[in-house]
Amino acid sequence: MSKIDISGIVSGLLPTFGSDSDIEDLIGTKVADAINFFTGFAALVAVVLIIVSGYMFITSSGDPDKVDKAGKTLSGTIVGLIIVFIARILVEFVLKVVVK
Repeated sequence: MSKIDISGIVSGLLPTFGSDSDIEDLIGTKVADAINFFTGFAALVAVVLIIVSGYMFITSSGDPDKVDKAGKTLSGTIVGLIIVFIARILVEFVLKVVVK
């Protein structure tokens, strides 16, 4: 029986720690990509919630309860987005300290 060489297929799927790659490269690429993805996703969700909040304001017809709910949705969205960006800054700072 002949052996099948799958090293070319598996090489990109498994992390390699050695002369080719080290933990700094892993943190520099994979973790940074994950942080960028989740920050972008949070920004997308925030934009959708801001649009929903604006729609709630428009369709409230002056009803104080609906206006209040729309305002709380908008405030919560902005506060959440600020928290996401502060968390991103803190994580990047910690990663820079750890990698050095």
